[in-house]
Amino acid sequence: MGRLEEGGEDRPENRARALRDAVRGLILAHGALDEVRRPCGTALSTPHAWALLELSEQGEMTVSELAGRLNIDRTNVSRLCQRMVAQGELERSTHPEDKRVRVISLTDKGQALAESVDDASTAHFSSILSNIEASSPSVLEALRVLTEALEDAARSAE
Repeated sequence: MGRLEEGGEDRPENRARALRDAVRGLILAHGALDEVRRPCGTALSTPHAWALLELSEQGEMTVSELAGRLNIDRTNVSRLCQRMVAQGELERSTHPEDKRVRVISLTDKGQALAESVDDASTAHFSSILSNIEASSPSVLEALRVLTEALEDAARSAE
């Protein structure tokens, strides 16, 4: 007998498993864990692409701020930023208000790459959106609610 059959779909633990499986299915379908398939429509890894988009939208920030925005360990973001500096996409400079702090920002090359990622991912998600809107226009609202619930859960766990 399966877990859902044991107590029905309405039991809280079974509903929690169903939500977990749905989120896992979404992440797997999107390809976010796949090192070969790049879900942002470019050859860049998902963290690399998302870092470019964050920096393009937010401007300069510290590595810790970027790590917080990406919800990725600071050490991993620091390594990513080192690679991006070496590739000419980022530059480091001294914080204008606190000379002890270093900030990162996109170079012209990095900004051009961020714009390319934005264009490619917009095209990718446009094709997905056309399929969603026809069958279920409330998906975007449901994803917003899910994101807020995930953020609340993460804050509660801290």
